[in-house]
Amino acid sequence: MANNNVPSAMAFALKLLGLRNHSRLELERKMLKKGYDAKSIAEAMEKLTSRGVLDDRAFGMELIRSRSRRKPSGKLKIGAELRKKGVEEAIIGELLKEYESAALCRQAAEKKMGSLHEATEAGRKRKLEVFLSNRGFEWREIQAELKRLFQTEMDFEEPC
Repeated sequence: MANNNVPSAMAFALKLLGLRNHSRLELERKMLKKGYDAKSIAEAMEKLTSRGVLDDRAFGMELIRSRSRRKPSGKLKIGAELRKKGVEEAIIGELLKEYESAALCRQAAEKKMGSLHEATEAGRKRKLEVFLSNRGFEWREIQAELKRLFQTEMDFEEPC
């Protein structure tokens, strides 16, 4: 049975937003699942947006800050996560322009190096490459970090 009560829809949305920030689409999905009808949801979304309580740009910025602190990821993974949450491509593009993933790639690589105990340099390099790729870093960033971290003594020796 559909719930046609706009104040109730607003209260439910505010309760969810009080727990954590949500994207517009994410909030709409949860409200539909709870049984609110499309008209009540649309009105609640409009009120929340006009009051500045619901903002996909702010949601995206918060998600990026949170992920950067907790588990540094590259532009590819962050972009995919924002798409999954329903953030528009234009907003994702703007947010990722400002995203400094090279520094986060370095941070993630240095942290991971401490736990790599492979016998060979090639093994450590391969594992680090896979790790950084799975975190969504771009290939050029990964290559720069691998080059920086795995400079061998041969780079510094004089040729025979």
